[in-house]
Amino acid sequence: MIALPVVYLMMVASAARAQGGGVPRASDACAYSACALSIAPTWNGLMVVRGRDEAQVANLNFFLPHDIAPVLRGDSLAVGADSARVHAARAVRLRRSAAVLTDLGGLAVVVALTRAASAGRFATSDRVVGAAGLTALVVSVPIQFAADGALSRAVWWHNLRYTR
Repeated sequence: MIALPVVYLMMVASAARAQGGGVPRASDACAYSACALSIAPTWNGLMVVRGRDEAQVANLNFFLPHDIAPVLRGDSLAVGADSARVHAARAVRLRRSAAVLTDLGGLAVVVALTRAASAGRFATSDRVVGAAGLTALVVSVPIQFAADGALSRAVWWHNLRYTR
């Protein structure tokens, strides 16, 4: 007769653990002020920093972006982890696309200016190359901003785990 209430309590405790209510996660033990991420601008991109002391966690570089999705996902079982990963991966894809345009555009402008300086005038081909480079640079700007927005959303989703 006593075994029935014990079995019932064990089942309730097991169900609570399965739903995440009984097992504290690493994110539950960390205060928002110490573990939440934010974004800080740097000369070569947007740095993702952690906590009040702003320890560098990742950098969404302008020139050679690398994958930062695992850092922003963090604990894969935490609230918002999947969304943080998706938005971080989108930020990296956008930044890589924009970096190609920025790098090629800057290179084209430098080539056009160098050729024009050595010839003492702008030839038609230099104007075409320079215009193509400037166009690539201009097109890259909104893509860079879209990458910044995706990074901001990734950080927001990451920080959701620290709210109570």
